[in-house]
This record gives sequence, structure tokens and C-alpha cells, in this order.
Amino acid sequence: MNFKVTLAQINPNLGRIDENIKKHELFIKNAIDEESDLIIFPELSLTGYYLEDGTFDVAINRNEIENIFSDLSKKIDIVVGFVERGEDKNFYISQAYLSYGKIIHVHRKIYPPTHGMFEDLKFFGRGRKVESFNTRFGKAGILICRDFFHPSLPLIYYLKNVDFMIFVSAIPVRGGYNEKDVGIFKTTDSLISSYASRFQSFIFFVNRVGFEEGIGFMGGSSIKDPYGTTILSLPLLEETMGTKEIKTSLIEEARFKLPLRREEDVDLIISNIEEIHDD
Repeated sequence: MNFKVTLAQINPNLGRIDENIKKHELFIKNAIDEESDLIIFPELSLTGYYLEDGTFDVAINRNEIENIFSDLSKKIDIVVGFVERGEDKNFYISQAYLSYGKIIHVHRKIYPPTHGMFEDLKFFGRGRKVESFNTRFGKAGILICRDFFHPSLPLIYYLKNVDFMIFVSAIPVRGGYNEKDVGIFKTTDSLISSYASRFQSFIFFVNRVGFEEGIGFMGGSSIKDPYGTTILSLPLLEETMGTKEIKTSLIEEARFKLPLRREEDVDLIISNIEEIHDD
């Protein structure tokens, strides 16, 4: 089947959930007008990133996310980032997938960094699961920012035989900027293309834009097909959205031409990982 995906490369207002909900609703309605089937927002899209001590004030539970987007998600599938107030009284950087008015999956960020400009682990817990889930378009998996820089996590989704991976992030501008490029963009874009081609899956990458605490976020969102080709590219540093039709037949085509997944020896992988773990 074919379906349309919209990448919503937005600039959230730090700590202002009500304003951010209105922005989400505007982008969602525009995507519906374009007859899109799925819209994806970046990491912490409802709250902004550098929350620090404000984390407690903006945390909400899954039921609240469902209530906010229930009506709109009956018209279009929605992927949204938020601070999750966990049932264990901890807080998580989470991404929810809503469809037909209900949350069908939530991914909690597994590798929140704490170095340099990043302080995630000072305020957030770590997710512990890499779970695939079924959507009406195929089997999917979600990773949040630093998660997909660890190749082990996309590998797990590959072994779970997903059709598409959703990568969301709040990657800041680092490594210099000029009119044509942001330093880290080339590294990120090359990495995602490599994952798409080797794991023969679509990858929908959505990165935020805007400034917080003097830090700029790069944007540069994209869609990669199962050959690693960029089929949709959004500009750097600009709040915008883009929609692309996805031809799911490309997944089977790519895997037929180069049957990596069929050849994969999962037992071999597991036995070697167990050996590493025991050491």
C-alpha cells in the first residue's frame, strides 16, 4: 500500500504547552488538508528541550496525551514528543504514536546524554525497551535522538523486521554553520542514509528548529527510502513541514534484490552477544 507522511519541523515554545498544542493543531490540520496519513513531530515537541527544573511542571501522563489529540488522531496518525510522568513517579523523554483516537505505542528515550551541553540524565529516567509495533501502514519502531546514534538500537528493529523507523530529535547546531551547511548535519544525514540502505527500511527523521538558551537547533529533517536515497528533505533552521507519498513496495523490492534480512543468522548474533555479556 502507499501512504502519505508529513514531517513537522517545528520550533516549540519552551515550557508553554498550551501554545505548543495550538501549533501542533495548526500543523496537523494543514497535513489533513494535504490528505496526509501520518504526521510526525520532533523530540519534546510539546514542551521544548532545555526544561531543567521546569521538567516537573510540564510532565503529563499518557491519558492526557490521548485526550489532547483524540479527535485529530481519528483523521490522521500523529507522532508527538512530550515529558512523560511515569507510573513509577519518574519522568521520561517520550514519543507517542496515536491512531484512531488512541495511543498505540510510546517509546521512552533509552540513552539520555549528560555531557557538554546536554543534561538529560539530571532530570529524566531511561527507557528500557526497544519495542516494534503495528500500524495501519506496516510494522514500525521509534528512536529518540541519541538512541539512533547507538547502532545497536536500529539493529534491533532490523532484526524485528520493521518496515519503517521513526527517528525524532532535538539536535543543536554544532561544528560550525555557513549558508550551505551545519557541521553535524552531514554526519547525521550520512548515518541515517546508511541505516536505511543496510536495514532496507524507510526512515522518517524529524529534527526541531528554533533557539533556546542561546542554542540553535538545526532542522534538516528527511525521509530515506530502503535504498538510502533521500526522497524528502526539509531546509536547515527553518520552521516548516513537508509531505511525501511512501511506496511500500520498495521495501520488498530492495530486500529481494539484496536479501540481507533473509540471510541473517539471528541465533549467531544472540550467542555472540550472550558471550560478550558473560565476559
